[in-house]
Amino acid sequence: MNMNNQKGFANIVLIVLVVMLAGALGYVTLVKKPAPVEQSQTNNLQNTEPTTPPPANNSVSQNPPATNTSTPSQSLPTTCVDETHTAGGKDFPPVITSISPTSGPAGTKVEIRGCNLAGFEGDQIAIFERSDGKKLNFYGSGYNEKMMTVAVADNCPTGSETGRYSGITSSCETIQALPGTYRVYVITWGDEFKSNSATFTVK
Repeated sequence: MNMNNQKGFANIVLIVLVVMLAGALGYVTLVKKPAPVEQSQTNNLQNTEPTTPPPANNSVSQNPPATNTSTPSQSLPTTCVDETHTAGGKDFPPVITSISPTSGPAGTKVEIRGCNLAGFEGDQIAIFERSDGKKLNFYGSGYNEKMMTVAVADNCPTGSETGRYSGITSSCETIQALPGTYRVYVITWGDEFKSNSATFTVK
């Protein structure tokens, strides 16, 4: 009977120890938690960001790109292949390398430079094409492969004109040099020999 009491007492002590141990573990688990998970996540996010600061001269936010103010003549080719007139030789198309000025009122004299600018019988023909497709045709002042000068004005202002070679007067369509931007190119031996384009603005 005494032995049973001792076993029972030992069991009670064991149960009390287990309960105390469980309580201690629970206290450590619930009360003494490690550093919050959110803090470690924050640290991880900070570590993934670049450590190098952005350049002080940020071209996007501090220095927006400047508006292109170049004139059309500045974007034209600076060189071209000169034509050699030989029997059976191939004619090269005209090339515009500069136009000056690039704007002005009707009546402005425009100088066009380049190469192969003279065509059939030395004719120099510059076309100033409006945005609606209407074309002003101007003849250069004389035979010159490198330069031509034309005056921007209405075509056929009276409704009739005299042919350059025939001397015959015939009716024609009046095309005005209206304000706007014109595409400028030179033709020599027909449209198949058409130059690159420049622009001229009638003010």
